[in-house]
Amino acid sequence: MLPEAKYYRPPEKLSWLVKQFEFITYTGKEALTDKFVPREDVSIVFNFRNRPRMIYPIDRELPPVFIAPLTPTANSICMPGGIDTMIITCRPTVLSRLLGISLAPGNDIWVPAPEKLLLPAWEKMRYGSSDAERMEIFASFIITTWHRRYIPDETDRSYDLILKKGINTTLHDITEELQVSERTLQRRFRERLGATPKMLIRLLRINYLWETTSGGGKIDYQDLVYLGRYFDQTHMIKDFKSITGETPDAFFRRNLSMARIFSGK
Repeated sequence: MLPEAKYYRPPEKLSWLVKQFEFITYTGKEALTDKFVPREDVSIVFNFRNRPRMIYPIDRELPPVFIAPLTPTANSICMPGGIDTMIITCRPTVLSRLLGISLAPGNDIWVPAPEKLLLPAWEKMRYGSSDAERMEIFASFIITTWHRRYIPDETDRSYDLILKKGINTTLHDITEELQVSERTLQRRFRERLGATPKMLIRLLRINYLWETTSGGGKIDYQDLVYLGRYFDQTHMIKDFKSITGETPDAFFRRNLSMARIFSGK
């Protein structure tokens, strides 16, 4: 038995911040384990009942509310029965500015939730009777917290440009187009995202390969090298394994249903 995952687009009033709402419920008795493969965005996670447990790279139960940041490697998650979880995928540069915090992960691999800001929302949403009601509670919380029109700044524009260019870009291309130094761009990203532009581009590559490669068949490494714009096969395998912990062949051959749910796909 697999968890049920439902996905919703955000209403227009939240599109400047939210990319996707995901609701996961699991009533099975058997604990399920797989990987959360980091993406190019961050998520606010609300656990309303039983809580998943991170088992790699640390072994610890996840908090009721936390922020899943940009990380350079996949994490292994164990999901028990009785799960009722809401995951809000957000634009990281906007979220960090909204909450007034850096999204650099701490020793626990996740970012602690600002208690005065997110715990009141969790308290209200845990008693919500439907997905729509919980989304509306969250929307009201955001509008109350940021009660003016959001105007993107230079860090927002830098992040958006990298996503627009995707895997076909390099850090040099980005700094040239923005007319900023690499040092300035690195500093802006570290302050707000706790990550570097190079890491963001690496995550875009890995997730692009995931989205464009179907599982179950023989993996053509040359195709992956070409699709991911890697220098050669050795570069591609090393990069893929450093993030997912598996070779592309091992990753794409197995059942990825749980990994997709954990990773918001």
